[in-house]
Amino acid sequence: MITASPSTTAPTLRRNTLHAVVRMRRFFKHWAAVTTAFHERQIALCALHRLEGLDQARIYRSPIDNAVEKATEIYKRRQLRHS
Repeated sequence: MITASPSTTAPTLRRNTLHAVVRMRRFFKHWAAVTTAFHERQIALCALHRLEGLDQARIYRSPIDNAVEKATEIYKRRQLRHS
């Protein structure tokens, strides 16, 4: 009569259980990373569409914007003359 001793069965069962837990943990970590990446891509696309919509809406530019733009052009011209 051959019987399996409990001392050899318990470590194998414990090892198999630990492997299953490790595989499940790895699966859920991967799933969380994929889900996060997907949501980040969706947010980026949504922001891009909003910016395109703002461009088409012709955002009002204040007089300060024009003054800053002219000052930038003058600064660039001066930099070109000195170099």
